[in-house]
Amino acid sequence: MSTLGQQLKQLRNNKKLSQPEFAQQMGIEQSYLSKLENDKSIPSNEIFRSLLRALDMSIDEFMKPLMTSDDKVRLIQIPDVEQWIKSQAINTAVKQRKFIYCAMFLISFGCALFYAGHKNYVFNEQFYEYQSIGVIKPNEPLEIFNHWRTLIVDKTKVDEKRREMIARRVELSQFISVYKGGSFSENVDGGTRVYTFKSKLQPIPHYGNNWLEFIGLFAALFGIALAVFEPKLTRYQ
Repeated sequence: MSTLGQQLKQLRNNKKLSQPEFAQQMGIEQSYLSKLENDKSIPSNEIFRSLLRALDMSIDEFMKPLMTSDDKVRLIQIPDVEQWIKSQAINTAVKQRKFIYCAMFLISFGCALFYAGHKNYVFNEQFYEYQSIGVIKPNEPLEIFNHWRTLIVDKTKVDEKRREMIARRVELSQFISVYKGGSFSENVDGGTRVYTFKSKLQPIPHYGNNWLEFIGLFAALFGIALAVFEPKLTRYQ
């Protein structure tokens, strides 16, 4: 960690300037420049500005290497430096809040995604099988295919009715993701079909849920990492 004097001397040497040459550019005595480079004096605000002009540097560029230096305690006596350090503290606080808010959002969003994927809220994996025997004509009872014999008055027509019911028996199945109770009906051409619950199928895995769990876990872990490393990420570099 360098001091003001050490940095000033290094920057002057980088420009290949002697103390007299650099002192002349700053508009100060060589002896005073020597005191500055040996940390025996702190420049006034005007001298500090002259120093920056001579080095052709902004206060950001000059102060960056000194942010972790103990010499910052002495430098704060310079009004421009004091104001700059305060502004950096404000900027850092703003960055910290943004990182914390972002981390909180990622953790919450990630947990919600993981939970949705784990509970199959977005991509259903459970299906139910319903079966319909055939089309029920208007004015016929819904149980016609199972109890057609009880509806025949003329017993001589039993065989005829049997052949008719066999011809009308066209079974259809539906596999749906929502349980609709023991049965439900749908209007179709020629009448109505009654679908009766047959079985609950084994869950069918959906890759979408796996992706939701993966993305949710990644987002939550990334949010936790942001929260943990926030001090390093928001520190002035």
